Amino acid sequence: MMKFKVDENEQTIMSQSVFERDSTDAADDAVIRESINNPGTERQQEPLPNREEADNIVEPEEVSYGKLMLQRKRAMKYKTVIKVTSLERVGSVTNRRTNPTLIFYCSTNLPIFRKQHYKNVKKSYNEFKQLSKFLSTSLMETFVPTLPLPYTSYGINNNEDYDKVVFNYQEWFNRVINDPIIMTCEEFAFFIESDFNTYTPISKPKSSKITGLKRKTLKQLAPPYDANIELAEFRPMIKSIYLNLKNIQDKLVKTSKLKRAMVREQNNYGDIFTNTDYDNGNENSLYKRYGKVLITVGDIESIISTMDLATLYDGFEWIINDAYSVKETLTNRHFLMRDLIQAQQNSKQKQENVKKLRSRRDLNPLKIDESLKEFKEIIKYEESLTLKLQRTTENMIIERNSWINWYEKWLLNSIKEYTIRKIEYERKKLAVLERLRYDVRKADNKGGLSRLGRLYDDKDGRIESSQTVQGDSWTGENRVHTVEEVDRFKTTEFDPVLDCNAGKDSTNVQKANVIDEKVAANFLGMSTF
Repeated sequence: MMKFKVDENEQTIMSQSVFERDSTDAADDAVIRESINNPGTERQQEPLPNREEADNIVEPEEVSYGKLMLQRKRAMKYKTVIKVTSLERVGSVTNRRTNPTLIFYCSTNLPIFRKQHYKNVKKSYNEFKQLSKFLSTSLMETFVPTLPLPYTSYGINNNEDYDKVVFNYQEWFNRVINDPIIMTCEEFAFFIESDFNTYTPISKPKSSKITGLKRKTLKQLAPPYDANIELAEFRPMIKSIYLNLKNIQDKLVKTSKLKRAMVREQNNYGDIFTNTDYDNGNENSLYKRYGKVLITVGDIESIISTMDLATLYDGFEWIINDAYSVKETLTNRHFLMRDLIQAQQNSKQKQENVKKLRSRRDLNPLKIDESLKEFKEIIKYEESLTLKLQRTTENMIIERNSWINWYEKWLLNSIKEYTIRKIEYERKKLAVLERLRYDVRKADNKGGLSRLGRLYDDKDGRIESSQTVQGDSWTGENRVHTVEEVDRFKTTEFDPVLDCNAGKDSTNVQKANVIDEKVAANFLGMSTF
């Protein structure tokens, strides 16, 4: 006889229904035994309850949407606050990248916790993985958030990576504490209260999750009919999001590789100008400065390609992992629906078998008792699956709206961050290119570009930048910038190279073009040098 885990309410409902069935079956048994003891008398042709009547007898109390929302509101009266405070990377290079340590603060009034405040809780990424695996396997009725990556495309030796990882895990905690099903799980409380690097799940997940070859085979079949339109349309939408973002990621990687190849060619092109000497002093200064500007612009393009991966690619990566997890959870619901359909068919078949036994003249009490027992078991099994499917469906409808809201917010934040960083470095690139204007103007005695009839008055040897506090000179709109913004646009990491004296000999110029390895690794997001 199969065993199933149900909550207290489900157990009460099931016990009441079983009691009703026992009373009905006892009456049936009395009729059957009476006909056996008195074979000469005419049997009363009182059939077993048909399928509709049996359903009315054993049908459990429906878990309505309103009752489920009331239960969730009662669970949400408990408050939990988790704040990620810092991130540590220790050990080897591989361990620092793939297994960082998160330090956070937790405050809660949930009764499953032994204390209300936990300070400086340290957990490694491997411990987070074990918790996430347990929750996703045990809690089949909710969408467990997947873990964000423990590293970013910035590299692990810079502040951008530190801030991004801390922000991602803070967002993960915010999603977890807003799910009452996860917060009422004792395993999460044990995770918080366990010591550093000692956490393992206290119990094995009790789940009927189908895995391996059987799962792959069942996924090839058409899903069963779903009367719930929201969930029926939700899985194709999730799969579309997964495939489209995967396609965008592949194109981003190809674009980044092409940009890096272009940067290498551009740097070689700039070296030609910096390594060539000219007779005219002004022209010599112009071309050497032009070569350095080309190399600097190429380095900025390399940084932009890294920014594209760190903002857009990494942001999409979390959505892709989460969408795959949601899709598999919805697939588990389809498997549950198939089990329920199979149980209903078996129940109907058992009922037909009992009817056939009762229609015989030579009744065997042992066979009748065995058939009735099997009929009870299959009805009980069907009832537990019905309760589980009802609760899973109602919870997934609620979690569906929450997941869509998170998806829209996270997607907009990723695109916003990508756009802002792109604009920032494009402005820096413009500021670098504008530093050539003075050298171009003094290339000849008439101020350069004299063929265009443009006048140049060399009073202070400086030309005003197009990006000022009053706004941008190339647009008619009034976009006022703060002093900090203008300084950030005009200041680049390559200023020492550009500001060196272009009139020095070629050896000094080549030395000026060399960037320190550690600084370059910090700029380009590389982890070691």
